[in-house]
Amino acid sequence: MDSLFVAVACLLMGVLLRKLGRLPQGADRTVSGVVIQLSAPPISFLAARTMPISPEMLLPASMAWVLFAGGFAFFGFFRRVFGFSRETFGCLMLTAALSNVVFIGLPMIEAFFGHELVYVAFLCDSPGVSLVLALPGVLLASYLSPLEKRAGGAGVQVLQSLKRVALFPPFQGLVLGLALRSVALPEWLLGGLRGIGATLVPLSLFSVGLGLSLKPPRGAVRPLALGLGYKLVLAPLLMLCVALFGFGSTGPVAQVTVFEAAMPPMVLGGILATDNGLDPELAALLVSVGTPLAFLTLPLWRWALAAL
Repeated sequence: MDSLFVAVACLLMGVLLRKLGRLPQGADRTVSGVVIQLSAPPISFLAARTMPISPEMLLPASMAWVLFAGGFAFFGFFRRVFGFSRETFGCLMLTAALSNVVFIGLPMIEAFFGHELVYVAFLCDSPGVSLVLALPGVLLASYLSPLEKRAGGAGVQVLQSLKRVALFPPFQGLVLGLALRSVALPEWLLGGLRGIGATLVPLSLFSVGLGLSLKPPRGAVRPLALGLGYKLVLAPLLMLCVALFGFGSTGPVAQVTVFEAAMPPMVLGGILATDNGLDPELAALLVSVGTPLAFLTLPLWRWALAAL
């Protein structure tokens, strides 16, 4: 309960300080950079050293690919029904078909499941969300973009995205932790890394709060409702079916994977949609409305998963 209090308090403090103008413009990106560069790598390093290596790990690794494929079918169907533009379809795919597994997922797992299961978030992210965004995400954005194609085309964008994945500090921490699993490290070093990693929950939720900006839909009610309905309800249901019938698992790893599928729309996916001219206003709405709404739906999902 104390972790949940810290998460909610830091989110609200970020919103309040943004409203009061106490911090300079762009402070949310600065704090986000601190989270990515300082707070998350020690957590991923420590998680990689202690997480069990088993076939069950394939479930969280597959989460992003399952949700992206499900989103393609779901949003593709309603694109034909309601006549959504290609820009709106691309925006929904890049935001509502991908989970915010780092900035929201990590602190929420710690708050609802405990620190010992945060490694599942990194399994959802590195072989999952990051690669989905870098490969089919970039290709889809390039294909649907109404903007002029950038120099080098989609191939160059994919290579650049893969390079960003390889240079992503939490991913590097995960790889280093796996490489050093059998190496005994001094307790002062491990304790120090745990202390640095303890800043992850307050800073990540604080940065999300700083970046939230709730605006009226302005005619985007239907795609907004479909996007959030898929992301917060149908996507975790889909992943629950995969866990039950595909892997036959209802254990802690399966529960956390479904919980990660219930996270709000991905911020980086929204940025990619905006950069490619894919309905930027809808992208901002999906993230800004979906994030606080998830604070209502996630406890319900935790309660439902506890009954498995």
